[in-house]
Amino acid sequence: MSGSDDAATPPAQPLTGSRVAAAGLLLLAGLGLWQSMGLERWGIEGPGPGLFPVMVALVFALLALVVLIWPGRAAATEEGDTDVIDAETRQRTRAGFAIYSLSLLVLAVGAAWVGFTLTSIAVSVLIVRFAEGRSWFAAIAYGLGCAAVGLVGFGWLLRVDLPASFIEHAFFSLVR
Repeated sequence: MSGSDDAATPPAQPLTGSRVAAAGLLLLAGLGLWQSMGLERWGIEGPGPGLFPVMVALVFALLALVVLIWPGRAAATEEGDTDVIDAETRQRTRAGFAIYSLSLLVLAVGAAWVGFTLTSIAVSVLIVRFAEGRSWFAAIAYGLGCAAVGLVGFGWLLRVDLPASFIEHAFFSLVR
């Protein structure tokens, strides 16, 4: 009878690096959620100081649970094989990291000089086209989508003060 009990229990999932990281993220999300629940999330004037931390903590917790349940395929480096990454992949990774770093600089400087919309389009094009290798159409469409979501969601609905240029002023004169 004990042989049938062994067959009914599924095999244990191995403890991989991704699962350990997900468990750490879940713990951090729980701590963040616990700390941010004491802050006001919404008031008469709109979002309070606790809305964003609660939203981030919930997203972190959800993502951590997904990785804990479905960790995906183990990376070759988790198995101890360090020679799997070839020189071309290593070079692409370094170039991608440099482009992401440059996009952070564009984000910081661009917001002060050209406003939210043009900066979000520029950062999106840098990342989607050059770091991720997608088409120009996809990069520009993604940038326009990010700018539209930011303007409508944050600038208009949540009334967040975005870095303004003539584009933001024109948009807000239409909707406010």
